[in-house]
Amino acid sequence: AHGPAILTATLMNKPIWHAAWLRHRVALVLLFVVVLIIASSVLPDPMHRALGHPGNDVWNHVWGYWWVASSFAEGRAPVSTTLLSWPAGGALWFIDNFNAVLSLPVQVVLGPIAAYNAAVCFNIGLCGFGAYALAYRVTNNTWAALVAGLAYMTTPHLISQIYNGVSEAVSAGWFPLAVLFLRETAHRPTRRNALLAGTFMGLTGLANWYYGLSAGIVAVALLARAGWRWRRMPRWRRRNSEALGTAGVAVLLGGVTTGAILLLPVLSFRASLRAENALVSRNADFVWMSQIMHNMTDVITLVHPGKFYSPDFRALQGEDLIVVSYLGLSLVFVALWVIQSVARPQARSWFALFGGFTMLAVGPYLYVAGDYVTVDGGWVGLPFLALRQWIPAFSSISHANRFVVGSALALSVLAAIAVDTLSKRSALWAKLSPLLGVVVVLESLRGSPAVWPIPYASFSTPEVYARLTPGAVLDLPLCMPVLERSRLLAHQLVHKQPVPYGLNDPFPPFIRGNHFTKMVIALERWTVTYLPTEMPWIDLAAGEEQLWRLGMRHVVVDKQAYTADQLSRVSRFLDLTLTPLHDDDRVRVYALVEPS
Repeated sequence: AHGPAILTATLMNKPIWHAAWLRHRVALVLLFVVVLIIASSVLPDPMHRALGHPGNDVWNHVWGYWWVASSFAEGRAPVSTTLLSWPAGGALWFIDNFNAVLSLPVQVVLGPIAAYNAAVCFNIGLCGFGAYALAYRVTNNTWAALVAGLAYMTTPHLISQIYNGVSEAVSAGWFPLAVLFLRETAHRPTRRNALLAGTFMGLTGLANWYYGLSAGIVAVALLARAGWRWRRMPRWRRRNSEALGTAGVAVLLGGVTTGAILLLPVLSFRASLRAENALVSRNADFVWMSQIMHNMTDVITLVHPGKFYSPDFRALQGEDLIVVSYLGLSLVFVALWVIQSVARPQARSWFALFGGFTMLAVGPYLYVAGDYVTVDGGWVGLPFLALRQWIPAFSSISHANRFVVGSALALSVLAAIAVDTLSKRSALWAKLSPLLGVVVVLESLRGSPAVWPIPYASFSTPEVYARLTPGAVLDLPLCMPVLERSRLLAHQLVHKQPVPYGLNDPFPPFIRGNHFTKMVIALERWTVTYLPTEMPWIDLAAGEEQLWRLGMRHVVVDKQAYTADQLSRVSRFLDLTLTPLHDDDRVRVYALVEPS
């Protein structure tokens, strides 16, 4: 075959009922069924249920899909907004712009929640398809490729990112396609292959910066391997061989294409992070402290089944966000078997790739059993630390554990090589070996730290939000966990008015400085059931007037988010200072009136 059979016209000269076509069709249908199983919790109502835990990042991402579409509909580029961090707003580059744009047709017809669900399902399906295509090119075995597709699309890390509601981290399907064509370019250095490699590298980087960097690492590794082989050639062959030069030119062409695709979005993203009014900012110190104090990867998590996390955000902060770096014992054992079997020459490069990505996933320092390993009073540094100092791209990485996606892809291909090797031994092994895919899927969904089944966040905004008149809206309570507060953005999909909150940010400065909102915070944290006997009425009136002058028009109290005592105190205070407009079992709405 010349090129991946399922991506080219290899079989075009054969009838559509040919066995090869049928096997591909069956395999792809099975991958699609797995997508439906993963998304089963939202299938009954995909327009009002969003995949992921409601206390995590789901609504931040659904909001982003809506905001990107709304900006385009108004003829504006989605690079800044006044809808968040009212009254100032600021520069914003939505982290999942790529999928938001891809899913625009779905959003136009079915809305932002359906678009978000469609993007997640598409990317999980693309993960299966991409790994299937890559493994088929390596083994030329349909059922072996199917095992690779199943293993990669159900990688525990990806399942956990669906649970977290981080849709851009699920966009790992472009990566195996980039690896596929990089491999093709290395083996057959033609312009076509190089352009395809560059295009898919660009798409991988647009979908997720981490995976784009991973594709770049694969490209460098292939060039290094070609150089090593060239140096080991006899001199007479080396003088006559132009393979390395041709491959270098071809990869360079692919790199130019990649740069053209990536340049503008990356510049816009970096500019938004560095802007003075950036709504999301990430300076080098913040990234570094996040990496070593917040996002460290315990080596044990790579092979520890069951609910074991590093870091454990539930224990540390009471959040439902989970970090899963588990690789799967079944895949690791298979990889160890392959590397010592007759398939070792074929598997050696993939095993090296697995080791390299796994080393990067551990992060800058060796962290084992809940603590950094020390030698002579200092932490043990790892290759990631050196790369961070030498290569600027690594200084922007705060989640080293995402490199496990590269490890998972290498393990998936090794699993395909194992199935192909066993299939060649006997007819019985040929029939039984695909069962490895079933084992891997069951381990990922039931035996790994990933949560299964994946829950959903239900969209149930009170109807009163649609009737609010123009003006900023303040949702209460103010004292909510940062991630949980993201569900307030779901209400903005209905009322479409500015809110003072940002994306995963604490209180805006003016809320802490305004006398009115400071009193609300104090009442929420009060430990007694009554109001203070003396209230600073003059300061409160000044604070309320400031809110009005800035453009705030409504305060909405979420009754279900308060304890009974909190609700009593806050409601009595607001009844004394604002004008009640609406009251039901879920919310109580107040209006700010123009000062006389």
